[in-house]
Amino acid sequence: MKGEEIARLVGGEFSGSPSQDISSFTFDSREVKEGDLFIPLKGLRDGHLFIEEALKRGARGSLTERELTPPPGRFVIRVRDSFEAFKSIARHRRSSFGGRVVAVTGSVGKSTTKELLFHLFSPFISAYRNRKSFNNEIGVTYTLANLPPDAELLIQEVGTSAPGEVASLKELVRPHISVVTAVELAHAEGFGSFEAVRDEKLSLTPGVEFAVVPHPFASLSKARETLTFGKEGDVRLTSLETSPEGSSFTVEAFGRRLELFTPVPGLSIVNASLVAVGVAHLLEIPLSELPHLIREFSPPSGRLRIERLGSTVLIDDSYNANPASFKNAIEVLSLFELERVAVVGQMLELGPYSRQEHFKLGRLLNSAGVSLLVAFGPETLPTVEAFRGKKFYFSDREELLDFFSSLPLDGKAILVKGSRGNRLERVCQIIRERLKS
Repeated sequence: MKGEEIARLVGGEFSGSPSQDISSFTFDSREVKEGDLFIPLKGLRDGHLFIEEALKRGARGSLTERELTPPPGRFVIRVRDSFEAFKSIARHRRSSFGGRVVAVTGSVGKSTTKELLFHLFSPFISAYRNRKSFNNEIGVTYTLANLPPDAELLIQEVGTSAPGEVASLKELVRPHISVVTAVELAHAEGFGSFEAVRDEKLSLTPGVEFAVVPHPFASLSKARETLTFGKEGDVRLTSLETSPEGSSFTVEAFGRRLELFTPVPGLSIVNASLVAVGVAHLLEIPLSELPHLIREFSPPSGRLRIERLGSTVLIDDSYNANPASFKNAIEVLSLFELERVAVVGQMLELGPYSRQEHFKLGRLLNSAGVSLLVAFGPETLPTVEAFRGKKFYFSDREELLDFFSSLPLDGKAILVKGSRGNRLERVCQIIRERLKS
C-alpha cells in the first residue's frame, strides 16, 4: 500500500512527498526498518515523541495526531486517533486475507501451542504467526496489519486480563478455528471466579467454523463444530511416560494411533500436541508427519526450557506463572535426581486467591523434595511460611541478583519461575553466565 492509499483508508490527511509502497507497520521506533510506516501510540510514553527518530531510521512516513511538517522525502498522515487508524489498517488486511486463521487462547500454554502449530504446519503451508506474545489489542492489531499477502495460514494468540477482551479480539481476528488450550485459575483478580475465567476463554468460540477445546468444556463451545481433546474426546491421550529426557506418549484420534515423543518433560508440549493433532485434522495436514516434527520442537524462551550446564540443570520457566503451570513445572523439577532448588516469583493477578495459592505452592515444593527455596516479592510470603526446607526471601531485586552471584550452583536442578512482572529471566542469565565461564 502507498501512503496516499493508507490515508484514504483511515480517513486521514496526507502531506509530504509522494510515497513508495509501505513494506510494514511498527509502533516501536527502535525497530523501524527502511520502508515502514510508523504508528505513534500513546502509552507510558507518547509515541509522537519518537516520530522524528523513526523517520531518521528509515520510516517512509508516520501517522500523527498533531500538525507536523515531514522532512524531505517523507510523509505524514494526520488522523484523529492513531490507534483507531492502526486498527483500520489491520481490519483491511484481515478482510483481504484469503487464507485460514487459527486463534489460540487459554489459561496456560498459549505461546507454546502457537509456536508448536507454526513449527508443525510450516513445512506444508505458508504460515504466519504473531511475534513474541503479541496477544493483546495492540499486539493483534500489529500482527494483522503486517499479515503477508502470500500467507495461507495465520496463527494468532489471544490473551485477556479482563472480561470481554477475548470476544473483542475475536472480532478483530475473525478466526476459522478457535483453540482453547486449558481453563485454569489465572487472572482471577480481573475475573473474580473460575467460572468467569472459563466463560472468558470459551468466548473465543461463538460463530466460528470449528473449535478445539478440552473435553470437559465441550458443552460450552458455541462453534458450529467442536473437537475435544484430553483423556477423553476426539483426540485422546492414552498413555504418558515422563523422564528427565522427555515425554513419551500415545494419542488416538480419527482412527489413528500416534506414538509421540518430545525431549521436553512435563505436560506443556503434550497438551499442545493434542491440540495440534486436532487442528492438523481440520487443516488436512497428514497426521503421519507430526511425530518427527514434534520430536524436533523446542518451546519458546522462558517457557520450561531445560538447559544442562555441566553438572547443573536449569529449568527456565521464567516467562509467566499461575497455579496450574507452577504445578507442572514442579513435577518436572522432581524428575531430576539432584539437589532441587526453586526460585519462586509471585503469581500475580490472583486477587482473593493469592494467599491460599501461594501457600499451596509451598506445600507442593515440600512434596517434590525441594531442599532450597529462594522467594521473591511479598505475594510469596505464604510460600515461605509453608515451605519446610532451607529458604531465603527477597523483596529487593538487586539483593536477589547479588545472592545468585555467589550461591553454589554445581550439582543442582534449579527451577526459575514467576509471573512476568517479576522479571526473573535475569536470574537465569546470571546462572548461565556463571556456569559457562
